[in-house]
Amino acid sequence: MNQIEIERKVTKGRNISITVYQNGKVILKHPAKIPKIQLDSFLSEKQEWILNKLNKIPKDLPKKLKFEEKEIIHIFGEKSQIYLNEKFTFYDREKGFFIKNEKNLNTKTKKTKHYLRLLLMEKINPLVWKYEKNLNTKVNKISIRTMRSLWGSCNSKNQISFNLSLIHCPEFIIEYIVLHEIAHTIEHNHSQNFWNVVKSQNPNYKIAEKWLKETGKKYIYYLN
Repeated sequence: MNQIEIERKVTKGRNISITVYQNGKVILKHPAKIPKIQLDSFLSEKQEWILNKLNKIPKDLPKKLKFEEKEIIHIFGEKSQIYLNEKFTFYDREKGFFIKNEKNLNTKTKKTKHYLRLLLMEKINPLVWKYEKNLNTKVNKISIRTMRSLWGSCNSKNQISFNLSLIHCPEFIIEYIVLHEIAHTIEHNHSQNFWNVVKSQNPNYKIAEKWLKETGKKYIYYLN
């Protein structure tokens, strides 16, 4: 499609779908054996819709982090400057975020994200234990990964995934997301019963919800 960069992903499903994310990425998902002419026809039909979606994206969304010298990163809600060095990767709240430089950009990105994942897990684990005890429930697995639209998810097996982008958020937001997902181990929906569980642990949870809607949409794109 002219002037629109589209990322294509082969799926096991039978349908063709297209999604425009807030960071400007356009993802086309389709089965492996779909003829090119059919995909081109689908994209042609969706061109105006895609352009409308792209035009509605806020212009002030942050750019994806490249982990470069003097780049600014938010860690636990506070701005920190990045410094490259030849020895180690380490975060110091007062001094900044020190990243071991690598000759290969992909290697540097992968290793830095791994460090951020460990840093976030240190923050999340005690909160999980706290709310498991308070709510008399059990989380069977915790994982941290990059997600384009969700802050967290909980499946029917009580396995919870958290968005790595939580590393950028203030601590009260991290705690709220942990509570929100653990509440889903009791109520796998957003019924009134679910919100009652959340409210029992955080009567002011709507403050966090407001922050996520107004500010969080920017933070979620730093790593995507």
